[in-house]
Amino acid sequence: MRDEKLMGKRHTTFDVGAATVETLAHRLPILWWGMVAPTPKSNAEINKMVVEKQMAFAEGLAGMQTEMFRQAMTPWWLWHTLSPQDQAQRISDAATDPSSRRVKANARRLRGKG
Repeated sequence: MRDEKLMGKRHTTFDVGAATVETLAHRLPILWWGMVAPTPKSNAEINKMVVEKQMAFAEGLAGMQTEMFRQAMTPWWLWHTLSPQDQAQRISDAATDPSSRRVKANARRLRGKG
């Protein structure tokens, strides 16, 4: 089994959902005013939005591939220690952890601006 320290803090659906709503509430006016009257500050925030999503996708894909490789390299005599559901959950967590971390960090960052 993977060490809990390596897996990081688990993100609950409620935590990520609440952080998403909070982030959208802060960013929608920035997007709106960025289109109506662009400023360097709004352009920087819009660029940050786009780039961070690309980075979270790439990190999630790499994490998923790493976890799949880790599972594939598990010796055959240890295969019985993980159920298919556990294996799928570990792959899913590895894929979604970067996005979850980012959305929660964005909510904290934008909350501090308000």
